[in-house]
Amino acid sequence: MTRDTPNAEGSFVWRPEPDAQIAGLTSECLFESAVRIEQRSTVPTLTIAIPTYRRPGLLEETVASVLAQTDLDGVELVIVEDDPGSADANRLLAALPGLRDIAFRYYGNAINAGLFGNWNRSLSLARGEWVTILNDDDLLDPVFVATMRQTLSADPAIDAVACSLRFLDQRAGVGDPTAPLSRAEKLRNLFRFGPGKTRRLRPAQMFFGSLAGSGLGLVVRTEVIRALGGYRAADYPSADYFFMTRLARYHHFVQLRAPLAISRVDTNVSSRPETQLGFLRCQARLQDALLDSGIAPRWWRHIQASTMGIALRHTNRYWNQAFDREDVARAIDATISFRHLRPVRWYRLLIGAV
Repeated sequence: MTRDTPNAEGSFVWRPEPDAQIAGLTSECLFESAVRIEQRSTVPTLTIAIPTYRRPGLLEETVASVLAQTDLDGVELVIVEDDPGSADANRLLAALPGLRDIAFRYYGNAINAGLFGNWNRSLSLARGEWVTILNDDDLLDPVFVATMRQTLSADPAIDAVACSLRFLDQRAGVGDPTAPLSRAEKLRNLFRFGPGKTRRLRPAQMFFGSLAGSGLGLVVRTEVIRALGGYRAADYPSADYFFMTRLARYHHFVQLRAPLAISRVDTNVSSRPETQLGFLRCQARLQDALLDSGIAPRWWRHIQASTMGIALRHTNRYWNQAFDREDVARAIDATISFRHLRPVRWYRLLIGAV
């Protein structure tokens, strides 16, 4: 198994050891601004880490959304290029000279670390009390940092907070990141949050899928993410989903109603059939772990096959796949049913597990 290959073996681990250091992986700092973040108790420091791989144009858009934040006090930006031949801090600085005015470091890896290997490498370089991973094609709302800071200041018990997301689907055009939420999404928010602005995420809810998305817009105490083992290569392609489930079990993890980050949807590695099959396999593995540990109600075993049927239908429709139910069931060693999908969908909605 390579570092970015779906893992067909092994069970979900609740308390994993961090991945071993990748042999030969070093990161050269190619640029560091003269600005430093100051460790002050009144302003929690935040590292925005962008692991990147051969996407200079998209990276510029992503970094521009960081520079557009209304509050960058106590914030540092760390970029780690995972292609040894593509690291170029000068191009980025020429396009976005404002990077010289914030705490900013740019690194190039000596070897390719893989997706989650580079995420973990970026986390290891963070100096902030809090850290967030920002994919190199995604965007932040201008008030992302300010809102996160207000949320954390209002409740010191919080260990992690994730915002809700907007989606910029560019598979058939440029898309519109400012489009209003759909009626369906507004309805789901009523069940998610009720009249409030936040909700506590619980591990049992993750049975039905990753409620906080891919980890975009997730701010975590740096010491917590390191203590939980970071993102395991063995959990590819769902290491983010698995990590957030551990986070929900062991720590105070909340989600904001406000959509403060934009996830770009395009044809890439996530849309490949083998990756989508990996997502389905990982959900089945996690469901088994939640049931076996007693976190999910035992009777949910009776609806497990239907929840996987819902996931498969979504995969085929949203990601334009043509998976056969029986073929997928054999491939991921799980039972999948298309029976009782409507009542299971309504039950999931009623308990806010969406």
